[in-house]
Amino acid sequence: MLDELIKGFSGPGAAFMYVITAVLALGLAVTLERAWLYWLRWRLDSAAVSSRLAAGDYDAAEGAAGAHPASRLIRSGAGSDSPDSAWDAMATESALVETTIRARVSYLAMVGNVATMLGLLGTVYGLIFAFSGLDAASAVERTARLSEGIGAAMVTTAWGLLVGIPALVAHAILDSKASRLLARCESIAAALALSKRS
Repeated sequence: MLDELIKGFSGPGAAFMYVITAVLALGLAVTLERAWLYWLRWRLDSAAVSSRLAAGDYDAAEGAAGAHPASRLIRSGAGSDSPDSAWDAMATESALVETTIRARVSYLAMVGNVATMLGLLGTVYGLIFAFSGLDAASAVERTARLSEGIGAAMVTTAWGLLVGIPALVAHAILDSKASRLLARCESIAAALALSKRS
């Protein structure tokens, strides 16, 4: 199958193969960037942050949060005098935090759908290529044209699915991780507001 995919880059459906490959590059870039942020850069020691918040040491809590987006919530709520004003400040910042956490994750759903649709468009093109001009062709030319067109149709479909399915899986995994990160941020915001009551 790999040989057929490689041949597809020089056959009648080559344009579709290259466009699907460009879509694949976008999907890989988003997946790698988000995975690096979610699992490596935004690591969080929740116990350390919570203990510092409970003690009312907001600067130390922000430092313990490090690069995690929750540090922005801590910074925004720390300067408030009351729990209500802290909630208001963090609510204002939370929309920006959510945008930061979910940035570009939706592109992966788009990559999955676009790659699949481009594969299907390549299928239609390959079938049109296979059946056009058959009436004026010799038996040998018909066989060659049918074989080439149907081959292009199947290869573009396969390539579109090979790009689209992993992109949709990556979207599901990263979207779930983003939801967990947001839940962690909400928990930290609640802990900060509670610390303002004491």
